[in-house]
Amino acid sequence: MNDCRIKAVGQRLFTRRSFLQTSLGVMALGATSAALAPAATRAAGAPIVLRFGSGQPLGHANIRAMELFRDELDKLSGGQFKVEVYPAGQLGGITEGMEATQVGTQQMQVGTPATVAPIVKEMDVMSLLFISSSEEKVFAAIDGEFGQRLGAAAERAGLKALAWWACGARHFLNNKRPINTPDDLRGLKIRVIGSPVWVRSMAALGANAVSMDYSQIYSALQSNVIDGYENLFTDVDKSSMYQVVKYLSLSSHLFDVYTVYINKKLFDGFTPEQQRVVTQAMKTATDWQRKAQAADSQKSFEKLMGIMQVNQVSGANRKLFMDKVQPVYAEFEKTLGRDLIEQAMKAMR
Repeated sequence: MNDCRIKAVGQRLFTRRSFLQTSLGVMALGATSAALAPAATRAAGAPIVLRFGSGQPLGHANIRAMELFRDELDKLSGGQFKVEVYPAGQLGGITEGMEATQVGTQQMQVGTPATVAPIVKEMDVMSLLFISSSEEKVFAAIDGEFGQRLGAAAERAGLKALAWWACGARHFLNNKRPINTPDDLRGLKIRVIGSPVWVRSMAALGANAVSMDYSQIYSALQSNVIDGYENLFTDVDKSSMYQVVKYLSLSSHLFDVYTVYINKKLFDGFTPEQQRVVTQAMKTATDWQRKAQAADSQKSFEKLMGIMQVNQVSGANRKLFMDKVQPVYAEFEKTLGRDLIEQAMKAMR
């Protein structure tokens, strides 16, 4: 969610922030060095500390699943692991968390494909709009060979994908009119995630893509800096966006997912038994998270139906959107590979 960085203003603020970040970085590096140390050199009986970060707030299904993972792993390992859960970007933005997990100054992070794509470019295939037709198809794909291929790409970048969690369908929201066809998006200033795939996709649909931090959306809608954005039911609800945006168009232009990553070198250094209990604890958390997120999404949708002006994009009109973004698919064949895009379409449509 925190997909852009906000620059510090003022030398005094910059100096203070730099000092704090440097101090925290040294502390994190020390903690990670201890976590990466072989069992033989770690202090006798000292647990392996896993600092687990997320951008979602307390109470979100992801945070509750992280806490379940913490409790299950403690039980299964007999206290060999100590999982520290950091919600709401307490360890920094998601992009920073991904980078920190990659290099080992943080052990675990959860985020969407768009947030890890700067590190693992193959993940951008999951952000191609209208690439999937249902959440069921997405899970079947990422739990199978397609997910294994993406996981292998992540490992080459130093990240191990431990699990794929439910996120939900993303929809268009704006203050001008219901969105039924691509023509309805023409000229609208739509906030998007700061990703080349997202920017190019929205341009192909006729909208003016505006990249900004998630935290700025509410005020930007309120002051008409942007006309709309796109999001999940749960985030629209929990962030009270319905107070500043009028129309919710059920476009399902993307069935998004969350991925849980762990530093690969760290995981590879675990004993086979430690790897087994980490994997088992994560499976328990994953099974729970997928059900909880689906229930939360349905609850938020029912609430929004009574507050906002909601319209359903028909199947025929959805095909119009799909045709419009096809040139974007062709454009990103250069970086993603035609075979990967074709595999994604075959698996998720």
